[in-house]
Amino acid sequence: MSPAPVPLFNPIAELYERYAEINDAIYRPYIARALPAAGARAVDLGCGSGRFTGLLAERCGQVLAVDIAEREVAIARAERARPNIEYRVGSLLDVSPDRDGRFDIVLSVNTLFHLFAEHDADAVLQHVRSLVAPGGAAVIVDIVSPGPRAVPIHRWWGFTDAVRTLVRRRSFGDAWTVFRLRQHPVWMRHVRRNQPLTRPHFHSRYAALFAGAVFIDTIDPFVCAVVWRDPEHR
Repeated sequence: MSPAPVPLFNPIAELYERYAEINDAIYRPYIARALPAAGARAVDLGCGSGRFTGLLAERCGQVLAVDIAEREVAIARAERARPNIEYRVGSLLDVSPDRDGRFDIVLSVNTLFHLFAEHDADAVLQHVRSLVAPGGAAVIVDIVSPGPRAVPIHRWWGFTDAVRTLVRRRSFGDAWTVFRLRQHPVWMRHVRRNQPLTRPHFHSRYAALFAGAVFIDTIDPFVCAVVWRDPEHR
């Protein structure tokens, strides 16, 4: 595969870390339930600041956490270092069975849709599937377009997200942080180039490549999740 896009999140790493903290409760309960109880090796594809990598480290002896944004990985190393976690700066597309082996647990949160602007979605999903060890599991959470067709996440979604945050968190400070991130020029460049799959398209593409996968549509209107377990007969 060709190189991954330039890491746009570097200039907003600290702001995005605060945004991720505000939204942590949306994701963490589901991810904690969905992940298998134990495994030898795990990988966090698009780990960002390592917010969910610790859930893997609690279950597995070795964890590889990869993100293309150097400043995000720096936050992870400074704030979420553990002896059994290796944080690596690089594209998740460079993690390969030949170089890194396969993993009992493959986790990816709000990352894969970033790659669809530059890479064929099926090729990305096939790559992720190739990293799952026989009998292992993939837990993937990703952004979807809430409308009937795939559209970029436009500026007005920032207002919507800020209002939702105010209602959910009852904090003007948190709502303001969300609004600042959503209106940041770097973020706007990011959303203009990304076109998330619609929810039905997400279901159909993932179901075709992860036969027997279980889908969760109740996490958030802008999110879809999938859990797949390898059938052990490759």
